[in-house]
Amino acid sequence: MIFLALLMAAAPVNGGGLPACRPAQLRLSTDDRGGDFNGMSHSGIELSLRNRGRDCTLPALPLVQMRDARGRVLAARRQRPAGMHPGPAMMPVRLGAGHRATIDLRWVSSPVFDGSRSVNAATVTVRIGSGLLRAPLGARLYGPARGRVSFEQSPARAAEGMPAG
Repeated sequence: MIFLALLMAAAPVNGGGLPACRPAQLRLSTDDRGGDFNGMSHSGIELSLRNRGRDCTLPALPLVQMRDARGRVLAARRQRPAGMHPGPAMMPVRLGAGHRATIDLRWVSSPVFDGSRSVNAATVTVRIGSGLLRAPLGARLYGPARGRVSFEQSPARAAEGMPAG
């Protein structure tokens, strides 16, 4: 019985009964952090989700997509390698009123593949519940000629969150 009590006390907090964030209470923006993501053949951005409403929780890995000027999906998150699914459990991010969470995106930004192909992303979208948040994005992504163009996405993390509790 004592072991169970210790195990429960050490368990991660699941948001303390906070509601899920609603798209209407969030503002999506991007930041290239002054080129911090840029390298010889890769680039990236930080997505920022600012909570303009009450305390809430965000999914750790929301669906992020890059779209062309017509709104067509161009690139999707790189999937986990076989054997890694479902992977570690990821708890929702607690997000206090007025605070923000961030997600890093990284992609190949030059023709490094044999027979590379490229796409031009005009916007980035993040699905929160049944809603879609959008932000402008001017990015060129490269992928293999016969494969999908993809990007890497970090789990959401509280940049200005709220204390665990």
